[in-house]
Amino acid sequence: MRISRVYTGAELVTGQEIELDKPRAHYLKHVLRLKSGAALLLFNGLEAIDYQARLIFDGKKVSAVIDAAIPLQTESGLDSEIIQGLGRADHMDWMIQKTTELGVNKISLFNAERTQSPLKPAQLEKKLAHWRGVAISACEQSGRALLPQVDFHAGLDQAIAASTIEIRLLLDFEGIALAAVLRPPCPAVSILIGPEGGLSPAEIQLASSSGFTPARLGPRVLRTETAATAALAIAQSTVGDLS
Repeated sequence: MRISRVYTGAELVTGQEIELDKPRAHYLKHVLRLKSGAALLLFNGLEAIDYQARLIFDGKKVSAVIDAAIPLQTESGLDSEIIQGLGRADHMDWMIQKTTELGVNKISLFNAERTQSPLKPAQLEKKLAHWRGVAISACEQSGRALLPQVDFHAGLDQAIAASTIEIRLLLDFEGIALAAVLRPPCPAVSILIGPEGGLSPAEIQLASSSGFTPARLGPRVLRTETAATAALAIAQSTVGDLS
């Protein structure tokens, strides 16, 4: 039987009892219908460790007692970043979910010139919380211990300025094959993708002047969320830990 794996923002220490938040308490008790004493795994997204724990039900309170710490080997040695022009909400959720499963370390979303529904400042806090929730769920499912960083920037210039990775790739039909660009050793890579309408000429020029090398995925036109996921999968297969 598969043991449930749950994220908590709390500090985790062997021997400690922690109370779980209401959404996860409800999920464990009423959706999975686990019983008091059931085993589960906890992680806090800050360290490559799972914590073995036991559930305790005390009225409406749901807590867990931590029994042991288990070091994990589920993080990729490739430091990867996706810089993604903001697209449709469901497309962005899918991209965040799948790239998190593949091992992405950082996702930087930005309002591109061709973004159809730009994110407004008043929406930012709620949207970031939602995106980070998607990443948390993907970590719970995939066995990852460290949460990817999910940020938003008002424009491409700010997203590029926030990147510290030297190997930079821009997905472009005019580029050379992505796998041919990447050669070991390659400790880190940043991959830039436009929204559904692609990047504007000015944004492409900005990316080029900022050190992004054009790279293509193949002869077919991929959706923006598919392109991000496929590019990261190729990078992980070429210089990461997918083999």
